[in-house]
Amino acid sequence: MDRIYERSFDLNEWFIIISLMTLLLLIWITPKIFSFLEGLSYFIYGIAIGMFYDHTISIPPWDYYDVNDRSSYQAIDFISYIMYGPYSYFFIYIYKKLNIKGIMNLAYILIWTAFSILMEWITLKIGIFHFEKGYEMYWSIPIYMAVQSIQLLFHHKVKKSN
Repeated sequence: MDRIYERSFDLNEWFIIISLMTLLLLIWITPKIFSFLEGLSYFIYGIAIGMFYDHTISIPPWDYYDVNDRSSYQAIDFISYIMYGPYSYFFIYIYKKLNIKGIMNLAYILIWTAFSILMEWITLKIGIFHFEKGYEMYWSIPIYMAVQSIQLLFHHKVKKSN
């Protein structure tokens, strides 16, 4: 059964579009510190991980949340997955700019996890996410920490291979 949360093009769609356009503009204007392929790989990592988790825990048998206006897949859902790309890119961009090492890796992951929870809360309030079956936001914390840790490992593997 397709659950409909709203029928209009409103704040949740505008948030996705404006966020994506703003973040893409920021990528465009910030000094380039990655090769095109390296930067693209960090960007695609975010999209792939977002799609993986949204298509794992937001569909049956778990079905813990719906994305956007309907429980069925829509075009704006795909655009919302692209929105994960710039966040993933800037996660590594800032990491590299700050030259983070040692125990500061954990602090960096914790800061980004807190930022991720804040963004999840905002998107929940404006209707991008609709939690079901008792899903709680704090359940996302280990997911964010794992995804960010794996991305740092990926970054160091890429750095080592260069």
